[in-house]
Amino acid sequence: MKNCCFRSRRRLAKPPDEKSVDDEYFSSSVAMIFLALWLLALVGAAVHVGIRRQWPQPAQRARVFLCYQLTIALGLSGILVFVGHALRPIETAARIGWPASPNFQFELGGVGLGFAIAGLLCLVIRNLYYWFGVALAPSIFLALAGLNHVSEALGGNLAPYNVVTAAPDILLPVTLAWLFFRLFRLASPDGPEEIGL
Repeated sequence: MKNCCFRSRRRLAKPPDEKSVDDEYFSSSVAMIFLALWLLALVGAAVHVGIRRQWPQPAQRARVFLCYQLTIALGLSGILVFVGHALRPIETAARIGWPASPNFQFELGGVGLGFAIAGLLCLVIRNLYYWFGVALAPSIFLALAGLNHVSEALGGNLAPYNVVTAAPDILLPVTLAWLFFRLFRLASPDGPEEIGL
């Protein structure tokens, strides 16, 4: 314990422009949270469907997977985006490999918070059209952000928040698009009503 405290004090004493191996590891670990939330939503939905014995019901199964992606992958990720960009803009920009712009990043954090609230409300508002509206804007935003991160990485920006976040930025919109395709394809001719899980 004494070593841990000593090590922390020593790390804080370093000049801010020095990079350490621990800091790079921490940065990529934090960036992996977005991918972990996407995976957690898949695993949570699979467990939910398994416990409720809904595997033979394709429409119900797709609804459950969609709800988990909207609330966990999108909702919780939006909170992390808000915290990173609105409350820690300089550190977040440095880890992405971009110059800091606190005012613009505060606005981006606000967008993330809006996505989070809309995603978490999917637990309460069980309407497929609401869910579609919640998913549409963030999916376009994330897909374009993911492509931008890939372009930046190919251009030499290998900062942890730039490289690691590209995967969930692309995977989440693709997953949501597939689940909506399945749900609308399996929907009754009368149209989707309220969603029960």
